[in-house]
Amino acid sequence: MKGKPLSQAQAKLKLALTQAEADTVSNSDLYVMLQELGLPSEVALRLHQLISYTQQIGDKIFSIGKIIVIKIIDFIKAHPNLFVGAALGAAVGSLVNAVPALGPILSPLATAIASAFGAVVGHRMDKKGKKEEVYEGIIGLTENAIEIAKVFFELLIEIFSTVYKSEFVV
Repeated sequence: MKGKPLSQAQAKLKLALTQAEADTVSNSDLYVMLQELGLPSEVALRLHQLISYTQQIGDKIFSIGKIIVIKIIDFIKAHPNLFVGAALGAAVGSLVNAVPALGPILSPLATAIASAFGAVVGHRMDKKGKKEEVYEGIIGLTENAIEIAKVFFELLIEIFSTVYKSEFVV
């Protein structure tokens, strides 16, 4: 979502359109999509559990969980290497956790650092794949970190503005 905030009417329309999109995809198809993205089966299963979450807004019931999962799938498709890099970083954190004695202490730090590093490397790969300029050095890394934060928060804003603004105006 870019630009000015949605009006109440725009939020209602966006939620209705998003719900219509969600109605065209079955829960099992979404689960297959999650698995095809290469998500670990535990993550795909957790997201699949989210699909069944619904919310009554006004006199209608909306598939809020399904809408959120569709937005997550769209995000992963738009930024595949960013996602893979972050996932690999999380896997490194899990491996560190397996180290006796110090593993559980170092794991949160290792996960944060490795996930951030993996996300930046993946984001840079996504940009190169789109033939966008990628700057080197600390300035380039900082720019990439800012871009990652921006696209992630745009995803959250899109989800919240679609779902929750409509909840209070229907």
